[in-house]
Amino acid sequence: MDFVDFQKISLRHTPLGTRQQKPVLHDRQLDWPKMAALIRDNADVILQVEAGLAEDWLNTHGTIWDDQVGYHRYPNDNREFDDTVFWAASTWATPAILVTFHNETTQAFSCYRRGKDPDFHYLGTLGDAE
Repeated sequence: MDFVDFQKISLRHTPLGTRQQKPVLHDRQLDWPKMAALIRDNADVILQVEAGLAEDWLNTHGTIWDDQVGYHRYPNDNREFDDTVFWAASTWATPAILVTFHNETTQAFSCYRRGKDPDFHYLGTLGDAE
């Protein structure tokens, strides 16, 4: 999997005060296998990968993988808090990833498939990426 297989996207922030229910536009969830393939095939140039919703990035993103820890084990879970809290599905926003490269540049990409599953699936039963 290469970066050209992903569509670049701009990250935005929904200001406070606009917390009312958004209209249902679609069912999108993070595409874990596609993200894992990107990391597997490009780990030599990636410093960190974060995931969240592009239209409200500041409130919804968290670190999924970095070159020191690897995959963060329990995102959205208090068993081993590692500063990873993110939203992985939405009916109005676009699941996305933000890749930080070793030269400290960043690029955001949309990374979703149809679905409503907000859970994380990249660890598998043995802690390996799928």
